[in-house]
Amino acid sequence: MRILQVSSAQSLGGGETHFIELCSELRRRGHEVTVAGRASGPLHPDITLPFLNSADFWTAFQLRKILRSKKFDVVHAHVARDYTVVAAAAWGVPSVRVVFTRHLLHPVKRHFLYRRVDAWIAPTSQILRTLDPLRPKNPAVIPNWVDVQKFGFRPHETHRPSVIGLLGQISPHKGHDDAIEAIRQLGPAYRLLIAGRGEQSYIDALKRKAKGLPVEFPGFVSLPDFFSMTDILIVPSWEEPFGIVLLEAMASGIPLIATNRGGPLDIIRPGKDGLLVEPRKPEALAQAIRRLSEDESMRLSIIRSARERVELTYEIRNVVPRIEAWYLG
Repeated sequence: MRILQVSSAQSLGGGETHFIELCSELRRRGHEVTVAGRASGPLHPDITLPFLNSADFWTAFQLRKILRSKKFDVVHAHVARDYTVVAAAAWGVPSVRVVFTRHLLHPVKRHFLYRRVDAWIAPTSQILRTLDPLRPKNPAVIPNWVDVQKFGFRPHETHRPSVIGLLGQISPHKGHDDAIEAIRQLGPAYRLLIAGRGEQSYIDALKRKAKGLPVEFPGFVSLPDFFSMTDILIVPSWEEPFGIVLLEAMASGIPLIATNRGGPLDIIRPGKDGLLVEPRKPEALAQAIRRLSEDESMRLSIIRSARERVELTYEIRNVVPRIEAWYLG
């Protein structure tokens, strides 16, 4: 197939990593993939267009000429502000199949141009439900993925004290305050590592809250190094659209505790692949950490089950063929 992947992303994050890996895997599978985006973006597009906003019909006009001249079979957009631009560009070009992926939990505003969309993809069932008001044609849950070959399965013995890891963007909705309070309740037999980047003012506030507690802020760390230090990974987000770090930990042999909102509900079978707790409840988080840390049999069972689940359900070479099938209709 000749596939045009579209993203006006201005920075590199989880959605952009997904985009890059999708393009790479589709090419590996023999498809001709072209990327359209901003010249100043992080995706190094083959076709550069302004993508000023969702009403940028000059970009839509330029994109329509490209769709007609290059004879693409599929155009696939991944960023909400690109949806109307791509749908307008494909209007009157019946030979191209239009596919949109929605990566966030926030509802998408209805628009008459979405009548041109042939299929919608959501990485989780929760995201798919946010599309209900659009009455989308051909909606499907096709998850994000992990390349299992890049993650060695290396379970390790629990450190003393037990090391609890929290990795990713450092911002309030990620539940860092709850994690610190949970460590306060757990006592000196546990340490908390908060790795990642965020607004310095918020990080400073967290450090003040954690004063006197076994909490460290190592900043940016590599995944292998972080996982080698971590006995339990926690994802205490108030709401998580998907959570790629869950798959990365599962592939690596690190047991998980996450909140029962958004993506973790699809990814983790409670008690089998990890533990789920209510968000914004540090006492529930502390209880789950203690339970998983003290029950060695359950911990080992979860580690094995999680790795098997990733291999079967979230391995990139198993997921991308499902997207191919959606392209074909």
